[in-house]
Amino acid sequence: MGSDKNLEASKTKKGKKGEKNILLTVIKIVAVLVILGIQIALMILLYSTTRTIYTYARFIFEILKIITVSYILYKHDSAAYKISWIILVMLAPIVGILAYFLWGNSKLRKKEERKIRKIRVDSEYTLPSSEEIKEEIKKEDKHKYNQVNYLNKISGYPVYRNQGVEYFDIGEKFFESLLKDLKQAKDYIFLEFFIISSGKLWNETIEILKQKAKEGVEIKIIIDSFGSLLKKPKKFKEEMKKYNIELYEFNPFTPIINGYFNYRDHRKIVIIDGKVAYTGGVNLADEYANLIERFGYWKDVGIKVEGEAVNSFLIMFLRNLEEITLAKTDYKKYIYIEEENRKEVKYSKHQGYVLPFADGPDNRKNPIENIYIQTINYAKNYVYMTTPYFIVSEVILNAILNSARSGVDVRVIVPFIPDKKLVNVATKSYYEVLLEAGVRVYEYKPGFIHSKTFVADDDTSIVGTANIDFRSMNLNFECTTWTYKTGVEKDVRQDFENMLKECQEIELESWKKRSIFRKMAEGIVAAFSPMM
Repeated sequence: MGSDKNLEASKTKKGKKGEKNILLTVIKIVAVLVILGIQIALMILLYSTTRTIYTYARFIFEILKIITVSYILYKHDSAAYKISWIILVMLAPIVGILAYFLWGNSKLRKKEERKIRKIRVDSEYTLPSSEEIKEEIKKEDKHKYNQVNYLNKISGYPVYRNQGVEYFDIGEKFFESLLKDLKQAKDYIFLEFFIISSGKLWNETIEILKQKAKEGVEIKIIIDSFGSLLKKPKKFKEEMKKYNIELYEFNPFTPIINGYFNYRDHRKIVIIDGKVAYTGGVNLADEYANLIERFGYWKDVGIKVEGEAVNSFLIMFLRNLEEITLAKTDYKKYIYIEEENRKEVKYSKHQGYVLPFADGPDNRKNPIENIYIQTINYAKNYVYMTTPYFIVSEVILNAILNSARSGVDVRVIVPFIPDKKLVNVATKSYYEVLLEAGVRVYEYKPGFIHSKTFVADDDTSIVGTANIDFRSMNLNFECTTWTYKTGVEKDVRQDFENMLKECQEIELESWKKRSIFRKMAEGIVAAFSPMM
């Protein structure tokens, strides 16, 4: 009863907060519309009044541009991101100024950031760091120790001894394993997806969930409200409530557009009884298992983690749930491996180490972007990457170029058939500089590659939800799994090499011969690529 009252109180509190936010947003929108009307009126005056008024109006207009550009320069964003917005403001001032103040801020509001950080601090006790494991890694490889230590300090997530990691090279295998494990659930099932879409895959999943709910299994689902907006099943909330399944929406979509609209929950996480966790590029939709065709063959991957490392995924989910509901969560209730059982981990039959971690706009230190950079910089022999969108910051680009120029075998696979044509044009704008540095670039011919993977030197891999683009690095809430010497790294490499057989390699000389119009289009789109 007490927990029900707390939940009701939190809902009431959130409802009042939501009403206040909507009111504030309405006021902002009205203010913007008034400003827009004034600016349009001024523009009309520029062409219909005397030269004196024209001069004064032009002067005021230029002052507005200078103030906006100065503010953009003041913000702690990447140079490329700032330049994109400055170009837009200078070329289309009215649209540019309004768009920037609505959507241009790449960081969370201080109030929202403080709330998320408080939740993180309050639950830190659930993720104790293991200095013993870190020292083991330090003896093997100082660079890997640096990565583990960095992630532990910056993201708060610890490294674990491997108790089971499995890599799935296609979505079909991922969902086959996932559905099998869902049927074995005894205590709880937590699902978090950017997209849940009606279709055959969802129908099969919901039948399992309904049966499990009847058996008394606790089921909670988090979806991104915008990602699933036009795809989720009809009467989704009503159906979930009917079967005693808790459904929560991250950042509920509203017709009133505000700055927070930019931040999306791009994570894909499934946790079963605290024993097993899944993540990767896949969403809960038919195209991810190639049950329907979209953009040719849909190539995606995922990873399954077992044992104590599941705790990190559990905490990611519960922290997000607490942020959505504003209700306190009993983290210990769901953690499977208790303190007294941790000694057993040491004697696991598996080798290597696993470090799942989360990232989001609340963490201004950008751990995912920096672990990508470190992996590239520390690679001795090779580093291979797959991504559907390649729109990189200057720091990642420089790391890739410098690694290739130093003799490391650097390769990137991107889609041949894109799902977003403008983003694909932006991706192609990087080809020439990559090829000139010695990076080998491939396009996946059978269709659309949606996997997000790194593998380096047969001992390090990264599999998760984050693309190599500005949105994943700065705006989305993401998660990923870093592994070291687990054996799964060779599986990721083998998958990459198998894909190469179905790719076309981009050659520098032939690429340079593309038409002047394509080059111009790439240049124009590239100027705004950090905003995509």
